[in-house]
Amino acid sequence: MTEITIKIPSDIKDILGEIDEPIYVEAIKGIVQKKLVQKKKKLEKLYKKIAIFESKYGMGYSNFSVNVPDTQKGHDDWIEWSYLQKMADELALNIKKLKLLLGK
Repeated sequence: MTEITIKIPSDIKDILGEIDEPIYVEAIKGIVQKKLVQKKKKLEKLYKKIAIFESKYGMGYSNFSVNVPDTQKGHDDWIEWSYLQKMADELALNIKKLKLLLGK
C-alpha cells in the first residue's frame, strides 16, 4: 500500500481545522471518477481506431499479427495496430484498477 502525504499551507489548515479521513477519501474518489471518465473516452477512441484495422483486414489483431501481409503497408499497419492494441490493453487494465478504487 502507498502512503500519500498532503501538504497544505498553514492558513488553510487553520481554516479547515481538524479534518477527518472520510473527507480525503471522498476527494480521492472524486479524482478517480474524473480520471475514469477521461480514460474511458481515450479507450473508446483507441477501440475505434482498432476497429478500422479489423474491418480493413477482416480479423482481429491476434490473427493479423501472425498473418501480416509481406508488404510495406502491411508492415506499417502491423506496427500501428500493435501500438494501438498495447495502449488499449494497458488502458483497460488501468480502468479496471480505478474501478476497484471506487468499489465497482
